[in-house]
Amino acid sequence: MNRYLPTLIATVLLAVSTAGYAIDKDIEPKIPPGYVPEEAQDEAGIWMEMWEIETKLRQSPMLVKDAEFNAYVQSVVCEVAGAYCRDFRVYLIRNPGFNASMTATGMMQIWTGLLTRVTTTDELAAVIGHEIAHYTGLHTLEQWRGLKSGLAVGSFFDLALLAATGVGVPLGQATAMLNALAFSREQEQEADILGAQMLAEAGLDPHAAYRVWNMIVDEEESAAVKRRKPGIFSKTHPDAKKRAGKLEDWVTERFGPVSEGPPDQGRHVALLNKHYLFLMEDQLDTNRFGRTKEMLERHERAGVERGLVEYFRGEMLRQRGGDGDEEGAMEAYQRSIDGGLAPPEAFKNLGYLCLKAGDKVLAMENFRMYLEAKPDASDRAMIEFYLEETT
Repeated sequence: MNRYLPTLIATVLLAVSTAGYAIDKDIEPKIPPGYVPEEAQDEAGIWMEMWEIETKLRQSPMLVKDAEFNAYVQSVVCEVAGAYCRDFRVYLIRNPGFNASMTATGMMQIWTGLLTRVTTTDELAAVIGHEIAHYTGLHTLEQWRGLKSGLAVGSFFDLALLAATGVGVPLGQATAMLNALAFSREQEQEADILGAQMLAEAGLDPHAAYRVWNMIVDEEESAAVKRRKPGIFSKTHPDAKKRAGKLEDWVTERFGPVSEGPPDQGRHVALLNKHYLFLMEDQLDTNRFGRTKEMLERHERAGVERGLVEYFRGEMLRQRGGDGDEEGAMEAYQRSIDGGLAPPEAFKNLGYLCLKAGDKVLAMENFRMYLEAKPDASDRAMIEFYLEETT
């Protein structure tokens, strides 16, 4: 079994509401910054157990350690959170699923799959704001209180840790977990509205709140053609388009029309360019080629370096292996090389495909370029063997 949760199982943690947005006034947080648990025994007990879970999470091999990457995510959290910033501890989890979540104690987990999918800082902030809204509205506390009441201590601990990292959860258990963690329709409506308010108050684009939902819908529609049966998202979230439309109407009425010109993608695209290799390698490991194709097209439109996008387009086609995919992969690898910033592996994989196609001259040329670009390659002996065999 793949070590990652399916992408859209994770997405369910965002929970879709089909209700309209009839509220015509701002929603106020229910707790102030610096909130501490009440004396109620169940709440204090949840706090203690969640601190233990957080201690475990700090030791997880799935944590992303890169200081610059973490600083960017932390800065976006603080932009949205404002006075609540000091209440949150942010953990960046290496998981290609689309997810951000928050415990009642302020432990926030953001999966790298979220950062791979959004293309602007505003869109990342929209998801973060939605989760902060659940926290400040006490939805998260109510959620975990209900979960704990139905589980033994050990099961609660295991399930909570799995919810944080998304690692090693069988499909049936994951579905049960997500059902247990679902927010109510009213809570989702409040989080949508309060999250959009937070974006506007932080000087960010509140229209990003519905753009994220449209992005999810686009990805699911791209993936649907690859399935014989509807995926979990399609079964449990049939009205995602309706939610996005209603949220767009509310945001436009409350904050005015979207500003002219394209969204500001500079900060986020710069981060994607710097970390694109490991982010997209993890995505490819999911073997979800329809979604990957749609994501690459989105990245191309956003301005991610062409050489990087084309390399992974070649990787996707090569791994998919359908009719015409090898030829398409060769073309994509060549575009990656022509576009600059191609990973050395673009030369190597193009060389293998040329060799398979019977073009030994072009294969050897690309193998030599690979060794020149990566002189310390771990497979250098194998490549040199191919070069010697053809001389």
